[in-house]
Amino acid sequence: MPQVAAWATAAIASLIVGGSTTAASAAAATAIASTIVSVGTQVVAAAATAAATKMLTPKQRAEGSSTAFRLDIDAGIPFAFGTVGVGGVLAYRKSFGATNRYQALVSTLSGAGPIKSFVSFAADDEVTTFGANDVATSGDHAGAMWCQRKVGTQPQTNLTSPTGLELSVTAPGWTSAHDMSGRACVMWTLFENSKMTEFKGGVPKPLHVIEGKYGYDPRLDSTYPGGSGSCRLLTPSTWVWITNPAIAALNWAIGMWEGAGGGSYGVPYACSLVGGIGSSLDGIDVPAFVNAANIADANSWTVAAYPSTKDDKFAVLTNMLQAAGAEPARKAGKISCVAFGEEQASVLNVTAADTSGPVEVALGQSRLERINTVLPRYYSAAHRWEMTQAAPVSKAAWVTEDGGKRSRGLDYPYVPDADQAAQLAYYDIANAREAISGTVTFKPHMRRIEPGDCFTFTEPGFLLSGIKVKCLRRSYDPMTGAVRVTFRQETDAKHAAAMAETGTAPTSAVPDTPYPGPWPADDAIYGVAGSGGGIAGDLALLDKVDTPQIEANAVTTPGYAFTAGTTSLVNLHSGGSGVQPVGVQTAIVVTDGADVAVDAGFSIFARHGDDDWTLTVELVRTNTPPVGSVVATTIYSSAVKCIAINGDGWIFWPVVVRITDAAPAGSNSYVLRVSSDRTADFVSMDIHTRYVSVREFKA
Repeated sequence: MPQVAAWATAAIASLIVGGSTTAASAAAATAIASTIVSVGTQVVAAAATAAATKMLTPKQRAEGSSTAFRLDIDAGIPFAFGTVGVGGVLAYRKSFGATNRYQALVSTLSGAGPIKSFVSFAADDEVTTFGANDVATSGDHAGAMWCQRKVGTQPQTNLTSPTGLELSVTAPGWTSAHDMSGRACVMWTLFENSKMTEFKGGVPKPLHVIEGKYGYDPRLDSTYPGGSGSCRLLTPSTWVWITNPAIAALNWAIGMWEGAGGGSYGVPYACSLVGGIGSSLDGIDVPAFVNAANIADANSWTVAAYPSTKDDKFAVLTNMLQAAGAEPARKAGKISCVAFGEEQASVLNVTAADTSGPVEVALGQSRLERINTVLPRYYSAAHRWEMTQAAPVSKAAWVTEDGGKRSRGLDYPYVPDADQAAQLAYYDIANAREAISGTVTFKPHMRRIEPGDCFTFTEPGFLLSGIKVKCLRRSYDPMTGAVRVTFRQETDAKHAAAMAETGTAPTSAVPDTPYPGPWPADDAIYGVAGSGGGIAGDLALLDKVDTPQIEANAVTTPGYAFTAGTTSLVNLHSGGSGVQPVGVQTAIVVTDGADVAVDAGFSIFARHGDDDWTLTVELVRTNTPPVGSVVATTIYSSAVKCIAINGDGWIFWPVVVRITDAAPAGSNSYVLRVSSDRTADFVSMDIHTRYVSVREFKA
């Protein structure tokens, strides 16, 4: 590093000898400067390695998964930002009623409300909707479950038990004093039947999908320089729903506020601080957060966060800024941040004349320390709101340069999108691999350089001449007037490469869901139990042409038509050999080779005297081409094995078929077929033309 030492020598010599050119003074200055540069280089190299390691250290939620349904008297207050899936923190649980068959559970979903809305609810992964009187109108527990919800307005009225319960009972000890003002909360009421078969003595796992908190956005405040709109910090009713990660970080720095202060509710600094940092606005570098927010919007980066008061406040701030492509910083004692998600122009050129001390430089990490691949994990709605591993993010040139893959896992706990996680992972690798980082001491006039600014060294013969760097931190010593800047090389090409990244998430495991219909109004159960344990009579399946369960869409005329299939279930137990199929319905489609979308949904309940048998569902396409022979092709097939219960074999099967068929030209007939490897002794065979829960079947 002789060039670094030369510039530093000149700078220090100027300070020490006051411009004197005596040989002795210059020699002394050279010796001092060489020592400072040498030691400084080692220190900066160690600091750079430590910073990179810290950057790649996952920051976990202190209370585990957001979907956990927690009963903990020491649980923290959670706060929802963006759209999140949560289990809630249980605040009250009581059994009541004449025989304690009712159970009321009150849980907190988010503090410092209000939140924007409740999106959906699922019990044991089954989406459940609620109607009048808050009673469940769908799902396995329809009619036996109630859920009343409050968004957490300040103030708000208390949750109440549903009306119309047996003997008009209500949750004991729950009164109007329990208003839970500022808390998004729910009262969940469950009813167990006399046979204890509804909930089987347990409680389903709840999952509430909610749109979280509102907050202050200075960009929408016309009293803030450059802002435009009616949003005001001290008027919570004007706040907007937070989806931007940098705005979430700004509001976390301001704090989470509840209660009344001077007659107003939820007003920062006038009410009670219940979460977040609680800094005054004067203690926050608001322009830095605004800049990060604008970059996040430009890159379509959003936030989905569920921190609590048990989490480290700085870790939460760091994770929110991470989702915005930024890092926390400090500017003149204020909470600030440095955004790295866009290319920035250099604000000025610097020379040796601007310095007042040595330039301490680290020439990158060693090959053994640096990484070239990140395995990103992000907060995925498609995977039940859990941290989910996306495909590795890397670059072939990095792997070649390092002589092989060097990977590390990295969590993005407040990032809800695989693409966003991949882009941020690329940035993290590229930033960590920047060849040059260091620290330089400037003269007082260089205080104009702020964290996040880029500047370029322009000193002929200097190692860094012509290199653009980014200011990460800046400190000022008023006693000496020294401005100390920590910097990192800034390579512009990484920005386009990072934004070109697309994340690949694993295939999500989706539970069986009801077919969306439309369903026949009467929903007749087809299949009649006959004498001797057999099935007799014809089976007219789906005899309503106007509500078909196969919806095949063709783009050509004459379009499509449906015909109802009429078959006989006697074939299933006729005593013959082999598989005996039953046609469920036939759809006839004329195409010129266009794709055909086929959706089918129905439910099968079957019981056989044998405890080891199989049921199969197939979708068969029979093509009659304009010229040539008729060809029958099985394009879908699925089989299920029975469950042995008391010597019989039972099958309950909600069937959902959704495929896109590259149909050949001509007339194509689609038929769904149900078949079995047993041909006799069926105790029952019921086929519903809709999704039916197992409780609706009669053995």
